[in-house]
Amino acid sequence: WLSFGSFWSGIKMVALNPATGKRSDTTVRSIAGRNGGAIEAPVIVRHGNYYYLWVSFDRCCQGAASTYRVMVGRSTSVTGPYVDRNGVAMTSGGGTQVLAGHGSIHGPGHQAVFTDTDAEVLAYHYYANNGASLLGINLLGYDTAGWPFVY
Repeated sequence: WLSFGSFWSGIKMVALNPATGKRSDTTVRSIAGRNGGAIEAPVIVRHGNYYYLWVSFDRCCQGAASTYRVMVGRSTSVTGPYVDRNGVAMTSGGGTQVLAGHGSIHGPGHQAVFTDTDAEVLAYHYYANNGASLLGINLLGYDTAGWPFVY
């Protein structure tokens, strides 16, 4: 599967042929959207019984004025439907916030999630107070309901 986003028109997914890496059909699935609001940078990671769809909401690349933030939804199927902690479909603007600007961290987003030897890791970029673009790295934990958090 390949997920991709187009900022204004939402996150899409296409099936790939595992032998060739090419598309296996012509279906384009919509798996998340904000009715014209900014959403991009999808990453889908399986953890336990769920597939987690990680995305970035809002505006990047504005230095310390960036409003980017990391959001997540989950599904028992890779193709969705993905919902947030409150059960709102990500195709209807849903998403549970995992990381947003705070203190001297501005506009964290365009995330990647991977498993290291001792934990899952969230890597992202953010802006400092002076507008410099920096790399952020946090470990991920999961609460008793199975929702991720950074630490």
